[in-house]
Order: sequence, then structure tokens, then C-alpha cells
Amino acid sequence: MFSIFDGMDAKCLFLSQSKVLAHTLPIMLVENDATVTCCEDYSEFMRHLDAIPGINFAFIDVDSFGGIAAQYDRIREMRGRFPDVATILVSSDFSTDEFGTHRLFLADVSLRLPVTYSCLELALLQAPVNNRVWVQRLNSAFTHAPTRSVAQSLKLGQRDFGNHP
Repeated sequence: MFSIFDGMDAKCLFLSQSKVLAHTLPIMLVENDATVTCCEDYSEFMRHLDAIPGINFAFIDVDSFGGIAAQYDRIREMRGRFPDVATILVSSDFSTDEFGTHRLFLADVSLRLPVTYSCLELALLQAPVNNRVWVQRLNSAFTHAPTRSVAQSLKLGQRDFGNHP
């Protein structure tokens, strides 16, 4: 067992349609004093992110929804709306556990299934660290963004290329 949540009221949200995975991974978290809410679809998942304040970790079972390519837009939407929630993707298709920052646009950590306690513990330590980097990058992008709006840019682009409606 690990002690990541000592002194912390960890709130985890878990998205999976797999009955086995939706039982085993949340049990690992609950046994370590985390509160876990399980969801079976993205609309329920997003509603819970909106409704439950202070969610620390969002777990997404990539395998349940047709792989990473099939979920790309949904994951990007979730990361855009809730950038401060540490996001952990899990999949049997991942070749290895990934704790680096090069996939931050999708997740803070990626874990290969089956997940071991030691990898889960490391993910719970590293995901918030990576998430701070993600939020800093977003803030920096907004701080240094050009003043022209996206709508203005699109209109200029249409005029420049003669694509008038």
C-alpha cells in the first residue's frame, strides 16, 4: 500500500466501460483513502467534473472507447475545460508507462495496463507535477497570445484567399 493521500482528501474520477477495470483500479485507490466516482460515458464524466469541486485526478480508460485516436477530440475538450485536473490515461495499447511531459496536451501521465501499485503510486506523485507544467504552458500561451481574435483571423484568412461566403 502507498501513502500518497495521507492528509489529503483525494477525489478521483474514473471513466471506463470495462467492468473489470472499473472495479480493480478504483479499489486500489479506495483502499488508499481516495474517494472515487466511476463513470461509463463522457457526458457523465464531464457532468461530474462540472459538479464535483476539487477533483484531484481524472482517470480515462482509453481501451473502453476505441483507443486514443477515437477519443482524441473528447480528451482535448476535457483538458481545455478542466486544465487543472491531473489526467491519467490507462490502456493496454501503450507500450510503456509514460511519466514525461511530451503528451501534456492529452494527459499528465499514461499508464500501461495492467497497472501495478508501484506505477500507480508514481503516477499519483508525478501527475500533479506535470499538471502544473501544463497549466503554466497554457497561462503562458494566453499571456503571450496576439491581440487579434480568432474570428478576426478567420475573416482575414477568408479575404486573403478569396473564400468569401
